Amino acid sequence: MALPITAVLFDIGGVVVRSPLLAIEAYEIENKIPLGYINWNIYHGGPNSAWKRLERNEIKMDDAFFEGFQAELNEPNMWTRYHGEKGLVPPPVPQIDGKWLFWEMMRVSRQYNPSIVNAIEKLRQTGKYKIGALTNNYVFPEDHPYRDDGSTKALFDIYIASVEVGMRKPEHRIFEYAIRAMGVENPSQIVFLDDLGGNLRAAKEMGLRTIKVPLHDTQNAVRQLEDILGEDLSLLPSSKL
Repeated sequence: MALPITAVLFDIGGVVVRSPLLAIEAYEIENKIPLGYINWNIYHGGPNSAWKRLERNEIKMDDAFFEGFQAELNEPNMWTRYHGEKGLVPPPVPQIDGKWLFWEMMRVSRQYNPSIVNAIEKLRQTGKYKIGALTNNYVFPEDHPYRDDGSTKALFDIYIASVEVGMRKPEHRIFEYAIRAMGVENPSQIVFLDDLGGNLRAAKEMGLRTIKVPLHDTQNAVRQLEDILGEDLSLLPSSKL
């Protein structure tokens, strides 16, 4: 007999707030870069890439980070590998402005997804579920306005951030950490929502139930969550978000 769902775990960027992938998509369209390449580059970079080290809080968000990030985005071998996997001859390597793109991604992902925040609030009202966040994030400079994420943290019972635990999705060890933090008897009692396939595959391998949040249809994920939990999570007319 299946154990009951007792916990719901949410990614932040692309789930609770708008996806930074929207900024990437717009940049790729404007600059005639194949759709999906930049995210592919970030995902397939080695474990010690600038992006991944930033998310584990191993390096600072400074000029050295931006130089490394931009160099990785414009790495000719990655460009050739991407096209080779698709059986295509690569055109000249584009010059991607990594620093501008990073801050545009951060700007876009400051806005909440109302349907997800509403679902979190309604789940909390039931008193039946532990509500957690599992996010790959960054430490912004001390004087930067994006550094304050207190209002987002307040939505959750448990808030697990990559920069605080020194691990990042899709590493299995961060899911092991999350399972313990959520206090469940079995990983199958957690439903995990994320927008990235690699993170969802890793979560599923660890035994969690998963829901993919589409880039342009967050409400679809809410409907799936309703079906799994048997809860009404429709958007409240009075929602301020």
